[in-house]
Amino acid sequence: MSTWAQSSSGNFSMAPECFTTTSVPSMLTVKWCGRSHETRIGHSPLDVVAWHGNYAPVKYDLRTYCPVGSILFDHPVPSKFTVLTAPSGVPGSTNIDFVLFRERWLAMETTFRPPWYHKNIMREPMGNISGRYDAEPKGFVPGGMSLHNMMLPHGPDKNTFETASNADLKPEKPDNTMSFMFATRFPQHLAGFSARQAPLQDDYIDCREGPEKKFGPTAGEKQWCIGIRRETGK
Repeated sequence: MSTWAQSSSGNFSMAPECFTTTSVPSMLTVKWCGRSHETRIGHSPLDVVAWHGNYAPVKYDLRTYCPVGSILFDHPVPSKFTVLTAPSGVPGSTNIDFVLFRERWLAMETTFRPPWYHKNIMREPMGNISGRYDAEPKGFVPGGMSLHNMMLPHGPDKNTFETASNADLKPEKPDNTMSFMFATRFPQHLAGFSARQAPLQDDYIDCREGPEKKFGPTAGEKQWCIGIRRETGK
C-alpha cells in the first residue's frame, strides 16, 4: 500500500505559490512531542516565494473518497478504508493510518456485517464527524471520540450485535455516516483536559453488558462461537 493508500492523488488540492512582504513582528508556534513551543520573530513566516519539492500543505475533501469492500462474503479488516498511511520499518505494522468510514453499499452473504469483536496490537483513536456509526448508533455522537489502546477488546454494542446477527442479508447502504480512525503502533495517552474536563460518556461500557451467550456444552444443540482474531497490524 502506497502513502496515498486507497485515496486518489488527484483529489488532493495544493495551495498555489504565494508570499507576503509584510514585515510585522509575528508569533511562530511549533508543536513538538505533544507540546507547543512559541517564539517571536521580526517578520512574517509566510515570506516565501514557492514550495520546494513535494513538501507542501494540501487539503483533501473526504467526500471524494471512494471506499472498497467485500462483494461476496467476510468482513475484511478496516485497513481497506485507509485514506493515508505512514509505513514503519516493522512488517505488518504502520506508524499511523488515517481510516475513513463513510456511506457505502454492504452486500456480503453469510457475514456479520458490523465490525466484529476484536483486539489488536494497534491503538485506535476514533471520532465521529457526522451521522451515526454503524457499530454504535447511540452515544457515539458527532464530535465525540473514543480510544482503544493495544490489546483492549472492543466491538459493537449489544443491540447492534443482536440486530446484525438476525438481519435479512439483503444489499443495503448505510447513509448519513462519516467517522474516522487513526490506527497507530504508538501508545496513546489522554491529555488532562480529555481525562478530567471534557464531557465524558460515563455509561459507554453499559451498552456491552448482558449479551446472550451463543454457545453451550449441550450435545446436539447448534453451537455458536464468538472468535477473537489476533491481527498483526490492523
